[in-house]
Amino acid sequence: MNRRDFLHYTGAASLITTGIISPATLMATHPFPGFSGFQELVDNLVLLNDEQVEKIAAQQNLDKSSKYYGGVYDTWKIVTPHSAGGLFKTLAIAYSQPKSKYYLDNSLLGKMEMAVKYLLKVQHSDGTIDLLSTNFHSTPDTGFVVEPLCASYDLLKKLQFPRKESLLRPLELFLKNAGEAFVVGGIHTPNHRWVVSMALARLNTLFPDERYLKRIDQWLQEGVDIDADGQYEERSTYIYTPLTNRCLIYISLLAGRPELMDIVRKNLEMTLYYVHPNGEVATEASGRQDQFRVGFMEHYYIPYRMAALTFADGCFSAMVSQIESTVPEKLLTYLPYFLTTKELGEELPAQDELPRNYVKEFKYSNLVRIRRGNIDATILGDNPTFFTLSKGKAVLASVRLASAFFGRGQFRSEKINRTKDGLELNWSFDWGYFQPLPKGEKPNYEIPFDEDRKRREKSEVQHLKMKVVVSENQGIFTLDFDLEGTENVPLAIELAFRNEGTLQGGEKVSEAEDVFLLRAKNGFYQFKDDIIKFGPGNAAHEWTEIRGALPRPNGKCVYLTGFTPFKKQIFFQ
Repeated sequence: MNRRDFLHYTGAASLITTGIISPATLMATHPFPGFSGFQELVDNLVLLNDEQVEKIAAQQNLDKSSKYYGGVYDTWKIVTPHSAGGLFKTLAIAYSQPKSKYYLDNSLLGKMEMAVKYLLKVQHSDGTIDLLSTNFHSTPDTGFVVEPLCASYDLLKKLQFPRKESLLRPLELFLKNAGEAFVVGGIHTPNHRWVVSMALARLNTLFPDERYLKRIDQWLQEGVDIDADGQYEERSTYIYTPLTNRCLIYISLLAGRPELMDIVRKNLEMTLYYVHPNGEVATEASGRQDQFRVGFMEHYYIPYRMAALTFADGCFSAMVSQIESTVPEKLLTYLPYFLTTKELGEELPAQDELPRNYVKEFKYSNLVRIRRGNIDATILGDNPTFFTLSKGKAVLASVRLASAFFGRGQFRSEKINRTKDGLELNWSFDWGYFQPLPKGEKPNYEIPFDEDRKRREKSEVQHLKMKVVVSENQGIFTLDFDLEGTENVPLAIELAFRNEGTLQGGEKVSEAEDVFLLRAKNGFYQFKDDIIKFGPGNAAHEWTEIRGALPRPNGKCVYLTGFTPFKKQIFFQ
């Protein structure tokens, strides 16, 4: 298993972005066992957590002469406070749970004590810690560590065990120090407001302080950043949207703000239409680092479960069940919250059918989602990837179009327009040449020529218009391309399929691996039992890396090529 596969399997890739960096050794060693009901799921996760104990403990720095003593190495062999927090959480769960083989195993106490001492040592005088990959003296990244540590504290304080005070007193000091940062510290991003507020709400349940609640109200008075579609500002459907939901839920639950659940509900209703047939979440429109990332729905588990219970919503119950059936092992991240939030264990309402046949437009995200059973597509405005498609487990990750028009011909439609023919995307561009400056004027050589030439008269102006119309009929998707204007401009349509499948019908045309040309016939892409049929092809030339186009993506890339004027219809089914 390579590092990318490991991160995908364990969920560590997404957790790194939210500040919890997991050691690279953490993974399951056997398939996740079947379960019936929430408590059995929790019991199985406790056993999966047991598998992590020795692996994460092996990453702890035991060199007493080191300034990193007690800390934990992350994936890149950097000792970080976030990894130390991860160790403490893992060991606290194992130590506190009767189902664990480590239950009340005092050999874990010393490791937890070392981790807390390390955390206190690296905590700044203002109460913050550093996220070494990017943020320093960071209040929000301190919040990411405090949240699971609060849950760990809650688990341990209920037990009677040797050295309880020597373990929990330093942890309490670390948490209260962090609270001093939270009541005054600033943030970077929209979701950071809710991360800090959630951490404050958790601290307030352990160590009540009116300042914590007042600071929560300061952030909440700004209003939550949700649009009319139901999406949060960052549109980060794999990472920060579900994180925001979880934050708002716990602020609602712990700080007595029940109105926040209505906001969560609005987002979850929207998200029902962002799920691919294979259980992945659509990430194409994200404004953050999870854009186009392959991710499932595990981060939505707590939000959907809590909202199903709050609103007696059968669709939300069905989504909980779907997440449990697709990626149960990834729920390990949320085990401490399952163990400390009794409401999550309540019986869910009866399930309703999830939406599997729809056309939904989300104007604020510049996106349209179409699903017909086992096949779905995403159409995107303001994105060079304007079309993606999934058929079961077979995925067309990207369709892009580029022309060699002055090296500026990457197609990117500003918006999506509904017409009688379908969903229309448009791009147009004019470019030409520049005349001498008027007599008496001189170039300004102290600024770039590209900037200075704006004063010059333009001549020999060329024009290019590109139009793509996406239509669908009973699960067959059709893309109609129409390019007109300046003649004889080379162009290439790029279809990027995921690497794991097999391709038939394409002709290898490059020394680069997995680059193919589709001539007159159709192509077939297969992954497991699912097949995407597409075509027909077109190959007026063999130039696939058009000047000015974006770099070729990772995957099996199939190209159709031509020259302007150009009209072409491609189907996918």
